[in-house]
Amino acid sequence: RRKSADPFLCFNIFSFVSVVNLVISMTIVASPALPTNNRIKWVSYNMQQDCVVVATDKGVRIFNCHPLTEAVNLSEDQVGSIRIAQLLHRSNIIALVSGGLRPKYSPNTLMLWDDSKKRCVAECAVQGGPILNVFLNSSRLVLVQSKRVNIFGLQPLRFLRAEESGVNPLGVAAMGGESHSACLVFPSFKQGTVQLVALESVNSEKSLAPSVVSAHVGEIAALAVNTQGTLLATGSAKGTVIRIFDTRTRLQLNELRRGTDPSTLHCLTFSPCGAFLAASSDKSTVHIFPTREKNEGASWNRKNLFDDTRRSCAQFSLPEDTVAKLAFVTEELENTTDSRNDVSSSSSSPAQMSVVAICSNGTFHRFSFNKEGLCERRAFDYLLQLGSEQDFWTTPV
Repeated sequence: RRKSADPFLCFNIFSFVSVVNLVISMTIVASPALPTNNRIKWVSYNMQQDCVVVATDKGVRIFNCHPLTEAVNLSEDQVGSIRIAQLLHRSNIIALVSGGLRPKYSPNTLMLWDDSKKRCVAECAVQGGPILNVFLNSSRLVLVQSKRVNIFGLQPLRFLRAEESGVNPLGVAAMGGESHSACLVFPSFKQGTVQLVALESVNSEKSLAPSVVSAHVGEIAALAVNTQGTLLATGSAKGTVIRIFDTRTRLQLNELRRGTDPSTLHCLTFSPCGAFLAASSDKSTVHIFPTREKNEGASWNRKNLFDDTRRSCAQFSLPEDTVAKLAFVTEELENTTDSRNDVSSSSSSPAQMSVVAICSNGTFHRFSFNKEGLCERRAFDYLLQLGSEQDFWTTPV
C-alpha cells in the first residue's frame, strides 16, 4: 500500500459490493431495546449524502446509505465513547469529538482519525467550552461552540480565525460547497439573523467583512446550505415557515410552509442538486419541498390560499418521539419505459429520488417520492443491528 507523509493527501474511496435486496416492512414497528451504552448520540452525513456516520458510547460506525451496508466500525477501545463524528467526503479522514461514558479526550478537543492507518493523526483544542458541531471539507475545518466558531485550514492543519457568534447553545450551523464556493452560516448577534462566511477568504491576517441575512423574527433553530454553497435554508424556533436565500446576493428566493402549528425543527437538508429541501420536526412528519419555480403543474407549487408561501410537494411519517436526520439518495429505475416517476431531467439515465431518515431510536427509513406527491416506503432496518458486509478502503488513490 502506498504511503503518504501527509495524512490529508491519502484520500481513499469506498469499495462497493452488491448486496441482496432489503426486505421492506410496510409497517413501522417499535425499535428493539438497545443497551444504554449503545444509544445513538450523533448522526451526520458526508457532503455527498451517500454515507452516514453514527456515534455512540460504543464508538463510531459508518454506513453506505444506498444500498445500506456497514463500512466502518470503530470500537470503544479504539476511539472511546464519541459525541460528534463527521466524515470528510468518502475518505479515510474522520473528525471525532469525545463525550459520554468513556471519553478519551476532553470535550473541547477534536481528533482527526485516519482509518487507513487506524490511528489519530492530528488533534486540536479550543478554548471557551465544549465543541458543539463540526464541519469539514478538503481545505477547511470548522468547530462550533456556544458563542463562537473556530476556523482551521487543512493540508496542513492550522488555526486561521475565531469568529464571535450569537448565543448558540445547540451549535446550530451549516456548511456547503468546496474551494471558492464554500459557505459557512451560523446565528448572528441579533435574534433571527444569520451570518454568512465565505470560507476561502478566511485567513489569520484580517477580519471578515460582515455579511448578515435577516431571516426570521424569532431565534434561529435550523440551517442548511446546498452542496454548491449557493442556497441557504433557515428555520426559526416557531418552526412553521422555512425561508430560502441566495448566499451571494442575500435575497430571499422562497418561503415554504411546513405547517401552522409551532414545532421544533430537527433537520433541514438540500438534495445534492439543490432542487429539493427536506425538513423533519417533532411532529414526526418529513416534508419535501421543491426549491425552484416549475411550470409542470400545481403539484410542485401548491400555494397557501391565504399567503404566498408554498406547501410541501410530498411528505411521510416517522415513529413518534424520535429525532430524524435526513439525506437524499438517487436510485436507478428498474423500468425505463415509464418516466412518470422520474424527478430528473435526463431521459437517458432515469432515476428516482429518495429521502433517507435515520431516527434516534436506531431505525433506518428510505422513502421514494415523485412530482405527483406520492411517497413510497422502499426500505426499513435497524441500523445498529447491521454487521460489516464489505471492506471500506480500496487501494489508495
